[in-house]
Amino acid sequence: MAPMPTARIERMAVLDGKLYAAGGQNDARRKAQLPMVERYDLATKSWEAVAPMATPHENHAVAVLDGKLYAVGGYNGSDLSSVERYDPATNAWKAVAPMMAARSAVGVAVLDGKLYAVGGYNDNDGRLSSVERYDPALDAWEAVAPLAAARANLAAAVLNGKLYVMGGNDENEALSSLERYDPATNAWEAAAPLTTARSFQGITVARWRLGVGRGRRVLWRVEGGEESKDSIDPACAMTTPNSLPLPLT
Repeated sequence: MAPMPTARIERMAVLDGKLYAAGGQNDARRKAQLPMVERYDLATKSWEAVAPMATPHENHAVAVLDGKLYAVGGYNGSDLSSVERYDPATNAWKAVAPMMAARSAVGVAVLDGKLYAVGGYNDNDGRLSSVERYDPALDAWEAVAPLAAARANLAAAVLNGKLYVMGGNDENEALSSLERYDPATNAWEAAAPLTTARSFQGITVARWRLGVGRGRRVLWRVEGGEESKDSIDPACAMTTPNSLPLPLT
């Protein structure tokens, strides 16, 4: 696969069969947040630049909803509440309603046509347990039930109509706990924990199972969980340890 034109850490998503790298940073001192966005075409095996974001973001989150790419929160000298939306039809970004709370290291996922922003961090409140939900029809956020455990640098994914949040870190350590949100009851419940505590992990859904990879300590291990069994089991290991894998949303 061709390398990206711009070296970066964070943040990727798939939209219309193409891979987008949006924002991030390429300076370990956090002095070089990036607005640039690049798109990979599998057919041509090449990258191209698309419109940049209005605000450089790092430690943000990206998700795809209704054929558009959202960049949520993050950090740019301070923690951000801003949200931008990219339309590939016009090759343009547009600011949408900001979140109620500034959040970096936030988890995002799309469930039932709405965008959820879960946990994260800001300088005023530290690690967050609060959860917000964005309705694109109303261009508005609303609060939903909070997590039981405040966490940042978490992973979030949707499986069988429910939102799963796992891992991350609190003020002291990486977490193994997993919480599951049911939008019908607006309630979270504990589910089987990861076998290894981890933060900054990647997550994806494959064949109706959750797959979780890596951790802050540079892990090879991959774990998989199945809702019907409410269990997490080790899966095959990665061939290369990865300290910051990026899930494809």
